[in-house]
Amino acid sequence: MRLRERPDAAAHGTAEVLVATLPRLSELYGRTVVVVAGDHVLGDDKLRHAFCGDIAFLRYSGVRAVIVHDHGPHPPVSPPDDPVALRRYVAGYVQRRLVGSLGDHTVPAVGITGEDARTLVVGDGTDVQADPGVVRLFLGTGHIPVVSSVAYDSGGGIRFLGAVTAAVALADALQAALVLPAGAEGTCDAAASVVDMSVPHAVLRHLHRLDGEGESGPGAVSGG
Repeated sequence: MRLRERPDAAAHGTAEVLVATLPRLSELYGRTVVVVAGDHVLGDDKLRHAFCGDIAFLRYSGVRAVIVHDHGPHPPVSPPDDPVALRRYVAGYVQRRLVGSLGDHTVPAVGITGEDARTLVVGDGTDVQADPGVVRLFLGTGHIPVVSSVAYDSGGGIRFLGAVTAAVALADALQAALVLPAGAEGTCDAAASVVDMSVPHAVLRHLHRLDGEGESGPGAVSGG
């Protein structure tokens, strides 16, 4: 059988994209990145699949990724109505779908909530304290922590946080870079990356500057 002399357009395009990622691999290797899975990712099977593919690529290229999510676009109840039922939904359904999708990409992921090991604690008012000890433990064993933004309330009970609020606290404690979904502008440090997660593979394209961003653009990763 005669070998084809020219690759087809799809294969050629794939090869170009892979080559384009090479300059960033050494820069990103060993870095920790906290990524918020926004409503687009949580509510759309195709976007979730693409997002988890991005996380798989990052992991296998040496990036230590942490995923933070909230209750998604269609929670069955609101936090004031039945917080315990909502926690079951967030940690038992939304999180399990993310962990399962990561597993489909051969990524060893583990789901926790902010209550576990008191990773996220809400004090008086809206002050959020993050203890990243258990997250670092999982990162050190090559796992991807998937963190539900359910926090321990220092006054007793639980507190639901927005995913961005939880991610900002964790990224600060981990001294990590932060990737947020579009719409989160103005809610955190200006150094955070904001990407449109309604576009497939937005996280990977942004971090690897495949959309033509310069070295000083918002995709620059400086976290440890």
